[in-house]
Amino acid sequence: MPIDLEIVSPEKLLLSRAVDMVVIPAEDGEMGVLPQHAPMIVTLREGVIRLYTDGKVTDQLQVSGGFAEVTPQRVTVLADAATAVN
Repeated sequence: MPIDLEIVSPEKLLLSRAVDMVVIPAEDGEMGVLPQHAPMIVTLREGVIRLYTDGKVTDQLQVSGGFAEVTPQRVTVLADAATAVN
């Protein structure tokens, strides 16, 4: 069962899709989010968001900070700025 992920910058919606897991650079350290995660809101530090599907990293985005809202079904990242990492 995947978790829905949305990454939004002040300008636009950058990404919206289902993933198996997302790892976000929370202020207190890297945080892995799986489906059915406990609800929370966390501050993001500068770092890389990694998206996982079938146990592999499929995409990475560099963020300069922001917030993430986590619910059991969805992760919404409100990034100050985000760019794709190759």
